[in-house]
Amino acid sequence: MLHDVKEDYVRSIKNSTSSYDKKHFRYLASSDFNGWPSPIEEKWRLSRLGVLSRLKIKPIEPNLRKSSIHNKTIGSNIIKFVDGALRKDLSSNLPPSIILKELNEIESLEFLKKIKKSDLNNHPSTNASLSCTPSIIKLTVDEESNFEELIEITYEGGDDDFSVHPVLYIELKKNSKLSLIEHFNHKSTLVMPLQLIEVQEKAYLSSIKIYNDNYDTYNLSAHCALLSKDSKYNSFSLVKGGIFTRSETHAYLNGSNANLNLNGVYISGKKQHHDLTTAIYHNVPDCTSKQIVRGVLGGFSTGVFQGKVKVSPDAQRTDGQQMSKAILVSQDAKANAKPELEIYADDVICAHGATVGELDDDQLFYLNSRGIGKNKAREILIKAFLHDIISESVDNKYHDYIFNEAQTSLSSILNEENIINE
Repeated sequence: MLHDVKEDYVRSIKNSTSSYDKKHFRYLASSDFNGWPSPIEEKWRLSRLGVLSRLKIKPIEPNLRKSSIHNKTIGSNIIKFVDGALRKDLSSNLPPSIILKELNEIESLEFLKKIKKSDLNNHPSTNASLSCTPSIIKLTVDEESNFEELIEITYEGGDDDFSVHPVLYIELKKNSKLSLIEHFNHKSTLVMPLQLIEVQEKAYLSSIKIYNDNYDTYNLSAHCALLSKDSKYNSFSLVKGGIFTRSETHAYLNGSNANLNLNGVYISGKKQHHDLTTAIYHNVPDCTSKQIVRGVLGGFSTGVFQGKVKVSPDAQRTDGQQMSKAILVSQDAKANAKPELEIYADDVICAHGATVGELDDDQLFYLNSRGIGKNKAREILIKAFLHDIISESVDNKYHDYIFNEAQTSLSSILNEENIINE
């Protein structure tokens, strides 16, 4: 019988937890990890993991390596993870109102129970990362704390043929406020970040995620967000790194007047595959959600947006909006969009839409007629396409920083296309 390399990673996960008690959170998580999702599963049909499943990978063991990444930070409040482990020696001292700690065994079991109640129950990152993470880290913002300074979290490290497993629990208590930027800069073959986000009553979380892992890296990120009454969660993701990056978010609006913005941009070139998948659950009345996703694709890249809005029978007066737009700058690039509404209430305002295409010929002609060359005209139009959503999604204080991050990847993709088309 031939050796099946697809089972190697499953075995390595099981082996890593075999010494734990059967009631330990690591053992419980590993018992549910039975391999990679099948391409016939609807959630993974557009983002298949066949190539990843054939790679020989094992979980990394964190060490005290020095930081290798020097980010263009905006503020001075830095939290750093290396090889999936929190490195307090490389992180800033946070104010007393923000608590950063490792969860103990009982707290980790509670974390596991909360994740398992969500639709991320069988996500590979849920089970693999809870099996192999160095520790679950919790970031808590105290009640009534309005922390106006930015906190930047950097995830880095990893090596070829290894997987990295950072797990973070973010809790904003009642009437608190926090702004985050997270940078993903791994060099590992596989990264599986897992997050649980709780935004309590009248709290506000502003979150920006920048995915810029090494080109050969697979990043399977999973996020579970729980919103309470009068809370707000504003999330923006910029996906530009990795050969395969999937950012999946499941958000539960559990309190009236909760407000969610879940926007994103993917910029893909060469043979990259970028996927923004979301599921939003309106469980109570008078909540609002909005998703705007835009993509720019060159080379042989593929982009995916899968967005689901589910409105329960009790969730009257729901406002749920989805819109995805993708621009193809290469004849070989592809974009897939799958917006979905599942509505069981009758007093709602819900809509979705998706477009995939090339740049508008009339707009190009107009710019050409004003003496602007073809390549420059394309660049102007695409930058405007991205500028709009970034302006709408992030605070003015960080707009230029995020837009410059997007422009770096955009310029690289357009330069490749211009060389090919010359």
